[in-house]
Amino acid sequence: MKTARNIAAGLLIAAVGIGTMASTATAATPMNVKIAPYAGTKVKVAKKLKVIVSCSKDCAAKVKVTMITPAGNSTVKGGRNLEANRGWITGMILTNYGVSVLKNHYRFSRLKVAVTGRNLENGTTRKKTKIFRFRLG
Repeated sequence: MKTARNIAAGLLIAAVGIGTMASTATAATPMNVKIAPYAGTKVKVAKKLKVIVSCSKDCAAKVKVTMITPAGNSTVKGGRNLEANRGWITGMILTNYGVSVLKNHYRFSRLKVAVTGRNLENGTTRKKTKIFRFRLG
């Protein structure tokens, strides 16, 4: 009876220790910022250029989207509070002239997306920049 009680107490102590280590490990993990095209590995040439932005924790995200073409560059900025692991579809809306320029020069054009995410819990920031190529759709 005494050995069974000692084994049960040992298992309880081990379970509490593992639970404490797991909670400190999740609290210490840094926030990750992810950027991806809306569909596929390249951004589709269209009137709306779409990318998905997400954070691994609740964050305030600021986005700067720049379209780089031989005809010139164009930039759009925006921001939003994001819930943890929820995607935000953002991007740039082009004029008809912009769409025609992009269709003619999509091979030499790029879409640069810069995201700054500020963790709402502790205020730390993460910056991530990605450059995407275009595809005809």
